[in-house]
Amino acid sequence: MKKMMVIVGLLLICLPTICYGEDTGESSTNESSFDASHELSHQYARKQTLNGKTTKIKKKKEEIYLEFPFKNRPYVSFSEFVLYGPTNGYAGFIETIFYRDKIKIRDMYYENDPVKTDKIGMYSTDLCFTSEEGVIYHYKNVPYLVSSDKPTAFFSEINFDKENKKISGELKMPASKNTYQIELFYTDNNEYHYQETSVDKKGQFSIDLNREGIEGEMYLRASDGLGNYADASDILKEGSSRYHVQPNELKTIEDSYKVIKNKNTLLDLVARILARVLSAIIVLLTLLRLRVLLKRRKRRKRRRRLRKNRE
Repeated sequence: MKKMMVIVGLLLICLPTICYGEDTGESSTNESSFDASHELSHQYARKQTLNGKTTKIKKKKEEIYLEFPFKNRPYVSFSEFVLYGPTNGYAGFIETIFYRDKIKIRDMYYENDPVKTDKIGMYSTDLCFTSEEGVIYHYKNVPYLVSSDKPTAFFSEINFDKENKKISGELKMPASKNTYQIELFYTDNNEYHYQETSVDKKGQFSIDLNREGIEGEMYLRASDGLGNYADASDILKEGSSRYHVQPNELKTIEDSYKVIKNKNTLLDLVARILARVLSAIIVLLTLLRLRVLLKRRKRRKRRRRLRKNRE
């Protein structure tokens, strides 16, 4: 029992050094506060149904507090802004809040975390607004999307295999916390059709056509759903088509994938170690308490046996 307690204590104390001593990560142009690495691809912001069911509502002193679970549903955006564009527009917020929560807004302002458009990605802000009935609302964690007014990803190669009904290619794309999607639009007997696929980590993609594709009547689009996108590219011929990507664009994309060490400060490391030490102490105290209880139980059994023997 003593050996087990010592081993558990050592593991809990040493674990933070093992876990955080050599922690590295990828830098990204998108610095959203959520991790979408296990989510994704078929779920875009534009495909999410906006409704008020996900909003938490609290009432305090005749004012209503609304909260959107931004971290749990990061693909829903209330408003869209352009990179380095003006941030004092509320039209998108007003329209979406009316659609979701059926509230007619008279005036609005940023209560905390005003919109910033210096980086592409999905972020959140806090709003305060007054309804036409004079009720004051505080809306927390309202998500918004910042997109670029020019493409940030680029098709470098598109292959159209008409005989085997297949389209493949390569996309030069900056680092993202979301997966890039390729969307294919094409016509067949004057009817529009749509397919999609995801891009792998090397930028490669492939689509097996559900119907016959006709050159000149198909085009591809690409997006990560978080503000990065590629201009539509027409498929004009069979075989392979290569496209030139500007050197400065390629450098920007390459820089976004540079691996840097996470800036774990000494204070953070000490805090983690202290947390582990406290956890170890709690576990050890629990084990000691169990040991005491087991000993008491054994003593009671012995006393009962002795009493029976005397009788």
